[in-house]
Amino acid sequence: MLPEKWKEYLDKPLWPNRIVFYLILFIAVLSVFGIAIFIFKNLFSDFSIVSNTAYNQYNTTQLSDMGFFDNERYLLSALVQSLAAVIALVITLSLVAVQLAAQSYSARVIDVYKQNPDMWILLGIYITTIFYGLGLIKIIGLGVLSNYIEGAIFAAYFMGFFAFVCLVPYMWKTLELLKPSTVIKLLVKNITNKSILIFLKNSDEITENDPIQPIIDIINAALERSDYETMRNCFSAITASTYNLFSNLDESKIEEIEILQHIILHIENISMHAVTIHNEEMLDIIIKSLKNIGNNSIQLERNKAENKVVRTLQNIGIKATEQKLEWTSRNAIFALHNLGEIKLEHEIHEIDADMFNAIETIGMCAAEQNLKGVAFTVVNAMGSLYTLSKGKNQIIKNEIIGILKRLKVKYDSNNWNFTFPSLSVR
Repeated sequence: MLPEKWKEYLDKPLWPNRIVFYLILFIAVLSVFGIAIFIFKNLFSDFSIVSNTAYNQYNTTQLSDMGFFDNERYLLSALVQSLAAVIALVITLSLVAVQLAAQSYSARVIDVYKQNPDMWILLGIYITTIFYGLGLIKIIGLGVLSNYIEGAIFAAYFMGFFAFVCLVPYMWKTLELLKPSTVIKLLVKNITNKSILIFLKNSDEITENDPIQPIIDIINAALERSDYETMRNCFSAITASTYNLFSNLDESKIEEIEILQHIILHIENISMHAVTIHNEEMLDIIIKSLKNIGNNSIQLERNKAENKVVRTLQNIGIKATEQKLEWTSRNAIFALHNLGEIKLEHEIHEIDADMFNAIETIGMCAAEQNLKGVAFTVVNAMGSLYTLSKGKNQIIKNEIIGILKRLKVKYDSNNWNFTFPSLSVR
């Protein structure tokens, strides 16, 4: 594989990927450690991991009685104590980071940290090194290892050094996990048809199996902080995941329709909340996401998914118009118009009546609220669809003309000039 692909492979938070990464790191550190020992031995002829010439003149037990290994015992003891103190501090700080992330985003973030291989691999390395050092302190000088004592002590020093080096990638990964974008990417992988169906079947029980809810929790938390970048990332992730979901949907099955309803319901609920608090920046993000989901539905020819998106955009447009949020109302109309254009541009000559009804309903509501700008947007959207439909489908043209008449719009079908004499709907 290319270096870029290797980097991408090793960075994935999966057990095989991270084990390979730490094995490569182990080999790299061992090579550096071995080269350093080799250089020292060549520079200093009497250099040894354990002490000097007396090592070759007496057996291990005699050397121990002479206090020959006291220095090694002290160093190993200091190493073990240092490792124990460091791992205790690392675990404490990691748990604090998990707690802060759970409070800031969602309690389900804890699952992300539990499934992080780096923490368990690092813990395994430290436990192994600590107990190896303790065992070596116990048997050193007893003659158990005999001529291999120098290699055993070398291994203890190396493992201690390697354990400290492993803190660098672990801290890097932990800091990455604190970023909302990383958490979102990991959580969105759980959004599958199977996981949603499992939740829907067990929805009456106390469970934490809703794969979409953690993303919604992050959106709500970001909404309170006005963190629009995180909100955009969340909705981008939902849009991307719905494409995969819709690709495998069988719209003839009732279960699949429940999946659609569940996804769109989450989006609609949060959009209604955004309308209530008059957060038009948030609504802009939601409408763009819905437009992209609708576009995917059209491309995949998932009519029921498309219809649910249209109805949600209609509800947002009506609610926003009632709250006199003109920008949001117009954005909802633009989104509906864009979906109609996509259908016509893809030579899909039939636009569902729901789409026309949605635009008309928003226009009627705008007239009642005396929002002239929104009403003109409705007329312009209809005019554009009318122009695109010329020579393609007479039913579409008749539907548009009927809507314009009901909206009291006077028009010239040749130049598409219109007047809007009255905004009051009778």
